[in-house]
Amino acid sequence: MIEYHSLKELQELSIRQKKEVWEIVQQEDMDTSERTAEQSYAQMLEMYHAMEDADARYDGNLRSASKRAGGDGEKLHQYNEAQKNICGLFVGKVMEKSIKMGESNACMRRIVAAPTAGSCGVLPAVLLSYHEDFDADEEQMVHGLYVAAGIGKVIAENAFIAGAAGGCQAEIGSASAMAASALVYLQGGDAETMMHAAGLALKNMLGLACDPVAGLVEVPCIKRNSYGAVNALTSAQLALAGIRSAIAPDDVIDSMRRIGNQMPACLKETSEGGLAVSDSAAEYLGSK
Repeated sequence: MIEYHSLKELQELSIRQKKEVWEIVQQEDMDTSERTAEQSYAQMLEMYHAMEDADARYDGNLRSASKRAGGDGEKLHQYNEAQKNICGLFVGKVMEKSIKMGESNACMRRIVAAPTAGSCGVLPAVLLSYHEDFDADEEQMVHGLYVAAGIGKVIAENAFIAGAAGGCQAEIGSASAMAASALVYLQGGDAETMMHAAGLALKNMLGLACDPVAGLVEVPCIKRNSYGAVNALTSAQLALAGIRSAIAPDDVIDSMRRIGNQMPACLKETSEGGLAVSDSAAEYLGSK
């Protein structure tokens, strides 16, 4: 049975067994869930199709029950279509898709928690945009999802992925790390590069508070998906250029756990601190 409990172990298994990282993750899924390779792949493919469907079915006219979320994805789409976004077509598309996915979640549409609902826009924004703009087939995208899942599994096991446990660093930070490693795979990077991309992405999100206004996964959560997605792009490119995290990727995860444990409860999804108690938030709550 294949087991890995750290990014280093995942990397070493890939090297020692002369297999791709995604193959190691798939085998671990087969071993623990008692699935065949075909069953495991089919489930991952279903999740990728769900991401595609959520993106295709985005409706800019929808608003969440609070009326605080909806329509921004369409605004960004129009801005990108007008070629005003100086970040370029690909980065602009990633930004747009991440906002759309977050808004769809707030509007109770069907999304894929990746790894959570609050961070559902990061991974699909990166993968779907890459699929559309670069020479990658559906099978490669599914393999990228396996890579992301392997990173997420290690983070969940050694730290946390829920904002209530470790702040938003655990949600957007983890999603960004997952997306960064998946992108490195899609661009032909090796196992070491994938791990460092994850470490760089997570390191840049350390200490991020979870401070949702009114307890809803809307403000500031949706827009943070866009920042997390672009952070993933940056981290992947740094790693592919040969830049390595001065702090070992597993140590970054350990640090995230320590920081999360040190955070006061008011910064962990309780809406009792941070942006949730700002004057703007108070005005919003008073107008409900």
